[in-house]
Amino acid sequence: MMTFTGIVAQAEDAPHVQLADLTGAGDVLVLAPHPDDESLAMGGAIAAASAAGHRVHVAVVTDGALSHPKSRAYPAAALAALRKTEVETAVRILTDERETPIWLGYPDQGMRDDPVLFSEVETRLPCRLERVTAIWTTWNGDPHSDHQHVWRLARWMAGRLDCAMFACPVWGRVQPAVAGASSVGLRRFRTTAFHDLKARAVAAHVSQMTGLIDDDPDGFRMPQDLATHFVVADEIFIPA
Repeated sequence: MMTFTGIVAQAEDAPHVQLADLTGAGDVLVLAPHPDDESLAMGGAIAAASAAGHRVHVAVVTDGALSHPKSRAYPAAALAALRKTEVETAVRILTDERETPIWLGYPDQGMRDDPVLFSEVETRLPCRLERVTAIWTTWNGDPHSDHQHVWRLARWMAGRLDCAMFACPVWGRVQPAVAGASSVGLRRFRTTAFHDLKARAVAAHVSQMTGLIDDDPDGFRMPQDLATHFVVADEIFIPA
């Protein structure tokens, strides 16, 4: 049976947040460490913001090619290409064909705390950053180095753009949080109206959600009950 961490219990007692408080008046920039984080962590909010008329720019930072490192059928380049196709499908679903993700393609587990790299990421984003009024990313309490580094990238960019920033826990829901990560101001966003879209977007990440890649016994596969949790549970937004 799946065991959740305290962040989930905290969210159950947290007040709901309105979409306008998460987006501001302008565009939203989503910084997803890996393809599928956008759907799992904030897919409902992406769908809601897009439906409300906001541009939602989903930038996928790394290629996710380490999810099945021993697969011969899907070596790194092939797996990265597959995951790119999957996230393109997911974002089209969430935004009703209005958006295509920005694929940055850095190596999985290749992010680092480096202002030079952060600046490079910023210059590679094709969207009008001056229109961005909120950045959404994963939480620095997630026990994955890419999630923590991308959170710090988001903090760096939010400071430069003088915009709001929110973090959405993924692995921190089921694994102990990294020491020092804050959950102060946690709010939950009700996604009931977008469960169908979110379920379809999550399912689009076939390489992660099914046994499609069956030649790596240590490869990642999302437990079905955890995938269902991400679809039906309120999304968690922590201001940073």
